[in-house]
Amino acid sequence: MAARSLSRNREFMLLWSGQVLSSLGSQISLVAYPLLVLALTGSPAKAGFVGFAHELPVALLAIPAGVIADRVDRKRLLVAVDAVTAMALLAIPVGLLAGHLPFGVVVLVAAIDGAGFVVTYVGEQGVVPQLVAPEQLGEAVARNESRIFAGMLAGPLFGGALFALARAIPFLTDAGSYVIGAVTKLLIRTSFQEERSDAKSWDPRPGMRWLWERPFFRMVSLLFALGNPMLRGLLLLVVLLAKRHGASSSLVGVMLGIGAAGGLLGALVAARAQRHISARFSIIAENLMLVLAVPFLLLAHNALVIGVILAASILVTPVTNSIVLGHRVALVPDELRGRVQAASILITFSAGWLGPLLVGLLFEHAGSAATILVLTGWALAMLSVAVGSQAFREAPELVTIARRG
Repeated sequence: MAARSLSRNREFMLLWSGQVLSSLGSQISLVAYPLLVLALTGSPAKAGFVGFAHELPVALLAIPAGVIADRVDRKRLLVAVDAVTAMALLAIPVGLLAGHLPFGVVVLVAAIDGAGFVVTYVGEQGVVPQLVAPEQLGEAVARNESRIFAGMLAGPLFGGALFALARAIPFLTDAGSYVIGAVTKLLIRTSFQEERSDAKSWDPRPGMRWLWERPFFRMVSLLFALGNPMLRGLLLLVVLLAKRHGASSSLVGVMLGIGAAGGLLGALVAARAQRHISARFSIIAENLMLVLAVPFLLLAHNALVIGVILAASILVTPVTNSIVLGHRVALVPDELRGRVQAASILITFSAGWLGPLLVGLLFEHAGSAATILVLTGWALAMLSVAVGSQAFREAPELVTIARRG
């Protein structure tokens, strides 16, 4: 019997719709963090430090989060994380309304927000295969990519506009999105994991071993580890450039929305593209786009033009993510999904904090041109790895989930 459409799958749509709102809220606050810090302190370096605080939990919590996601009830875990993150975000509006918001509080909230992302991202990857038919897993992963970039498209537009209305509103909105996400998860009837044995280990090493013993996935993780700091830094760079050229908070939101439109376009074609192009082609194309696009920031003196350059930079990213993540989730046994995802996150995201921190310091002390040239060189190094890696040349034929069993 043919599997019902994902749009008619109540359980998947509850998870997906809740996470759509959560992604939107996260993107609203993500643009609001640097705007808030710049408004309070005027320091690009401090704005970069908040980005650092948001990314650091990836390195600290990825492995523990993976072990916990494979051992405890995933639904309770994800709902609890949504609740804690919502309460933390409320600290910023409370401080603003009270007339005193210490910089340290902003740093702490950003760190808790980042920690919530890590646990949710690890746990969610194990949930999706429980809610959809095997042959629909690739489509489900691609739809999740579209959710992320749709949030990136709409979030900055709302974030800039809401921040212009009142500095507290973006963070109130994000807190509310986490509450809604928790409610939608509670409404899902399907179990978030297969039946587990009490004898299963808390040992995190099997997840790392699974990833490391497969050359293609190992090399992808290492390349993504180079790419994430660059992309995180690029997002802060375009905000700093736009503000230097006199853009308002609302216009910064429009600019980031234009950038996200490139990612959304890539996400919308990802499900079809992954059936027609190889993983190696997608990986090379993604890094080539960065090399070609980033130098144009040297010539851009308008926020809307900067947004178009950002859109070109991330156009192919969701296609690559869909190919790699969809097949990895398909191949990993349920009892290892949290730990393999955690191992991947630890490798690929743990240096993400370096990008905003480096960009903030470079921009403040060396100037915008030097910062752009450093990121261009970074992108060129990634392209060289993508083209020259033997693991990508000999990438295995990634089996579809329908052939499992």
